[in-house]
Amino acid sequence: MKTSKSLKIRDLSFKYISNSRPGLGLIVSKKYGDSVQRNLFKRRCRSVFKTTIIDNKKLYSVVVRPNKQNVSHKSINESFARLYDQFID
Repeated sequence: MKTSKSLKIRDLSFKYISNSRPGLGLIVSKKYGDSVQRNLFKRRCRSVFKTTIIDNKKLYSVVVRPNKQNVSHKSINESFARLYDQFID
């Protein structure tokens, strides 16, 4: 059985595992903010995941959890870029 790896980058915590197809899971509690803020965070993560992981043909499943409220889009981009650098083929 495969085990996932954990990584904390800036304002996000990641768990990832090599998989046969890419996937994204999001864990955003109500402590993050109201539904508008939570959904904005999720939309941004999905967009960055698509451009960073899927478009570069990396086969990893990733679970993302914010470590604080109001994570900026710039921070999400930088965190996913550093996560991408961790993937070794």
